[in-house]
Amino acid sequence: MKKRMTHFTVLICALLFVSGCTAGVAALAGAGTGAGVYTWVKGELIRAYPQSFEQTQTAVYETLKSMSITIDEKTETASKVSLKATQGDGTPVFATIDTKDYNMTEVSVRCGRIGYWDRETAEKIHAKILASF
Repeated sequence: MKKRMTHFTVLICALLFVSGCTAGVAALAGAGTGAGVYTWVKGELIRAYPQSFEQTQTAVYETLKSMSITIDEKTETASKVSLKATQGDGTPVFATIDTKDYNMTEVSVRCGRIGYWDRETAEKIHAKILASF
């Protein structure tokens, strides 16, 4: 049964990819996000964390501070925080913490400038966030 399900998943992904349905592929990739999978969409590295909004927010702030990334601007609502920050070399970092459920938050990180997104730094930020829980 498991082998059959794997073949089905591969087939669906292939069909969505061939048909040009990037939203469907992103949604399918996002379905596994709780299992430690990252989704890369238009320069943003997105990952879900099975933590409360407050715990995730604290982890993001501690991570940025430990990496010497300075928060320049913060926009906050009851369930979402958007951060504009700067690395030591002046490279911008954008992060968003969004509540998905009671104990599920999603963090998106974008590093670099338009057209020159730095996925490696975004992955390092996510790794430090995960390690801080």
